[in-house]
Amino acid sequence: MAYNILYWLTFWKYNTIMQIFVKQAKIQGLDILHNISKPIIVVSNHRGRFDGIWIWYYFAKMNRRQLVDMRIVTGESFFKIPILGWYLKKMRCFPVEKGRGLGVLDPMVEALSQGKLVNIFPEGKMQKKPDHRSDAKRGVGYLVWKSKAPVLPIYINYIKRYKYLPVWDMTFKVGELATYNIRSESRLQQYADKILDSVYQLAGK
Repeated sequence: MAYNILYWLTFWKYNTIMQIFVKQAKIQGLDILHNISKPIIVVSNHRGRFDGIWIWYYFAKMNRRQLVDMRIVTGESFFKIPILGWYLKKMRCFPVEKGRGLGVLDPMVEALSQGKLVNIFPEGKMQKKPDHRSDAKRGVGYLVWKSKAPVLPIYINYIKRYKYLPVWDMTFKVGELATYNIRSESRLQQYADKILDSVYQLAGK
């Protein structure tokens, strides 16, 4: 019950933010999100603290007749913040602590086996400058290797329009579903790099 209430409160909150604070939005490929078959690993670059919620919002917007059950991989430190930690848990975000090894993602492999959506950021941290890119972490390759689920790349960017006003231009581009045949753990980094490439290739389209 709490999830259903928070679900729709969050949806209308972000819908309102779009109306008021996003002056111009360059949106591509949203039709792909409508009734998309699951399980899916949703991957994106990481430009801001709320990227995962924005991704969830667009999935929810394109599938209003059903609740979108998405697990968002989130840094564990955020769960320690009062109120925010409670909210993240209720919204089914998944805490990940750095340095604990790839096995920490096994609950997400299980979620994929149950037909869920899982959102993960291959770089593992935010990139505040749009022209800056970090190396991919092996975690996304591990999810693909263990689950065999297809991957959906999404590119996000925000540009502040005015120096002293919270008004933004937003880019949100959805790519095509892709499958990767990872045969051994030794190739996780190679495929993680390929998956991250598929995200940044959307920036130029």
